[in-house]
Amino acid sequence: RLFANAPEAIAQTQMFLDLIEFDLGELKYLYPEEPVPPGWKADDYLADRAWFYAGMKYEGQIPQKVQELLHKELAFIRQRNMAAYFLTIFDMVRVAEDMGILCQGRGSAANSAVCFVLGITSVDPANFDVLFERFLSDKRVNAAEIHEPPDIDVDFEHERREEIIQHMYKRYGHDRAAIAATVIHYRPRSAMREVGKVLGLTDDVTARLSGLVWGSWGEALRRTQLQQAGLDPDNPVLHRALEFAGRLQGYPRHLSQHVGGFVLTRGRLDELTPIGNAAMDDRTFIEWDKDDIDTLGLMKVDVLALGMLTCIRKARNLVYKHGGKRYGLRDFPPEDPAVYEMLWRADSLGVFQVESRAQMSMLPRLRPKEFYDLVIEVAIVRPGPIQGNMVHPYLKRRSGEEKITYPAPSPEHGKPNELYEILNKTNGVPLFQEQAMRLAMVAAKFTDTEANGLRKAMATFRNAGTIGNFEKLMISRMIGRGYDPEFAKNCFEQIKGFGSYGFPESHAAAFAQLVYVSCWLKKYHPAAFAAALLNSQPMGFYAPAQIIRDAQEHGVEVRGVDVNFSSYDHTLERREDGALALRLGFRLVDGLGEADGEAIVAGRGKGYGSIEDMRERGRVSSALLRRLADADAFRSVGQDRREALWTARRLPNDKPLPLFAAAAARELGEDVATSLPEMQLGEHVTTDYQMTRVSLKAHPMEILRPVFRAEGVLSCAETSALKDGGWARTAGVILVRQRPGTGKAIFITLEDETGITNVLLWAKVFEKFRAETMASRLLLVEGRVQRSPEGVTHLMGARLIDRTAELERLSDDGRAEQELTRADEVTHPQPGMHRHPRNVRVLPKSRDFH
Repeated sequence: RLFANAPEAIAQTQMFLDLIEFDLGELKYLYPEEPVPPGWKADDYLADRAWFYAGMKYEGQIPQKVQELLHKELAFIRQRNMAAYFLTIFDMVRVAEDMGILCQGRGSAANSAVCFVLGITSVDPANFDVLFERFLSDKRVNAAEIHEPPDIDVDFEHERREEIIQHMYKRYGHDRAAIAATVIHYRPRSAMREVGKVLGLTDDVTARLSGLVWGSWGEALRRTQLQQAGLDPDNPVLHRALEFAGRLQGYPRHLSQHVGGFVLTRGRLDELTPIGNAAMDDRTFIEWDKDDIDTLGLMKVDVLALGMLTCIRKARNLVYKHGGKRYGLRDFPPEDPAVYEMLWRADSLGVFQVESRAQMSMLPRLRPKEFYDLVIEVAIVRPGPIQGNMVHPYLKRRSGEEKITYPAPSPEHGKPNELYEILNKTNGVPLFQEQAMRLAMVAAKFTDTEANGLRKAMATFRNAGTIGNFEKLMISRMIGRGYDPEFAKNCFEQIKGFGSYGFPESHAAAFAQLVYVSCWLKKYHPAAFAAALLNSQPMGFYAPAQIIRDAQEHGVEVRGVDVNFSSYDHTLERREDGALALRLGFRLVDGLGEADGEAIVAGRGKGYGSIEDMRERGRVSSALLRRLADADAFRSVGQDRREALWTARRLPNDKPLPLFAAAAARELGEDVATSLPEMQLGEHVTTDYQMTRVSLKAHPMEILRPVFRAEGVLSCAETSALKDGGWARTAGVILVRQRPGTGKAIFITLEDETGITNVLLWAKVFEKFRAETMASRLLLVEGRVQRSPEGVTHLMGARLIDRTAELERLSDDGRAEQELTRADEVTHPQPGMHRHPRNVRVLPKSRDFH
């Protein structure tokens, strides 16, 4: 309608467009030449460094296999003009090493002989089949006929990665370096919140709707779920909200920064794309995402963060500080049978990658005995192998229950099986992303172009929607060549699993190294490992209280927060018998920052004699003193929580002159000594969790045990002792809820004063008791005990009851613990004395249960 009376405007616009000849193909990208010393060419310098460090790593005796790989890889890198890229990664790793920052490379191209000898990765090509040429080939080109760059991700300590990011900006300048963008899409919770605002729903209704969704993606909400949340499923406004929220899922929401992908250029980057300032200081980003960069053939350097590297660095430093050896990331004793035996028992809380309930259930079945078993363990509990029904066949073949065979088309006498080379390391069962891709090429005879398209569709974390384009093609070709239809279908189901979350062998190999190192530290230095885990929070599946309890179960004495012994971080103290005890740090106290902790330590000298002394010398505010008193941190000065809190509250906010302060302190001391009743156990436990979310005095279920005992509810230890098929009613505080990618089973870990119970819910039971599963903090579960031959025990949940309200008894004037026969174990130890704690447990923040 706008142009109805001016048709010439459209013609003029078209004439203008016809004059523009620009095409994206005219953008010429040149990778920067740094870091190459003057007088060197990038290829020559890379080769020089590779052979130099290879000689150092193998002490002058480079294995023949490694020599051949180096010659092949260096020639290929020279042909593709990628030497500068590898030198950039090498430079980052060297800088991190000089700064004492742990790092490790992973990725398809990272698992190469060149990357190993340069110290980028820890996968030794002398002992492990590297995968370099599978992912760096002349066939790997994009639609614009541009050779795609190699894939090397480098993980750095999550607390110190910013130092490497700033190094990159310093070396290349903000005009030639920026972080790539990523498009954030609407997911169920964000879509529900957005639609709720538009339709005018109240915050509490919107919160209840979004709270019904489990995980990042979730699924469509059903009528029963709305009813469980106390909402009317027939309400037209709610119906409209659910409809629009479902339609909004998957749409772009906003442009954000990539997690660490740098784009570097030889010339000015803003000649290729606009550069914007990020919210963080000294960070810039471009508006193109990973797919845009791949299309144009720009090389991306991934500077990623990994919490376990921070933990390992802190643990090894504690080991060295207290008389142990100084370990590098690759110096830990390899293939220790005791480490593998520990994994057989699923004793892996806090261990990298294998601490989830699904992994803990797998460990006793897989029983890893060598490093490659860890590679398989890391990758096997993933959507790809699970959806492709590959897990059980592999385990049966590994245990000898099933004969190892290799699928084949119609027999061709005299010819070797075409899949043997692909599947021989995994007992004839495909488990890795690389194997799935090679299956398509060999069994379905995919062309190079088709295989490259399949690889892109399988890329990790890509949005779903493109992998299905290859389903009919692959399955029909495999069946046409004589493969069993069920095997062909399972192969593609595995590939579909990789489409949502793939895990290639190259990544699994890099992660397996960290699995072994973290498990070795837990085995031989449990106190240092626990302290390092606590000092690296937040990370992993478990809260600090579970880490502390696990350390106690490994024989570590845990000592409470104390103004005369604690630092901000958790530390180790030498006991009289020579063992190391774990001293909890000020970082555990709610509302106490690092600067506050350092100020307390700086003013302490040889120790504080009283709260007034700490106020004077430590320059600690009255508010901070009250927090420390609430945390029961004044035991070493002879005051328990209530006495210390009373003293801290009586101190004036403004410091008086010393003479008047001393007089006031004398009066205060007399008052305190004669008038304060002793706190009951329940009050202590409640306040412990409010301030530190940890109690070294008792477990909440220990106080509530008489209540549940009267109902015939078993403890976790009693449930674990039941025979297979036994019926049990067990209650405990929920530690962890986990839902693997397939969503067929939900794992819940309950804890009481005797241990833990692993609950397994099938999807139908979960849907029936969704509200109890997702909202409870203290849960009662009824079901049958299931024991596997490997010793894995689960309580198969049939009925769930939310008993969170029982937690209110903890602070109910001590009435609940009057029935506790061991209430007298709460004592007031003398200064400097420590009692061995019985149990610990984390609860939600104080507002949830006070």
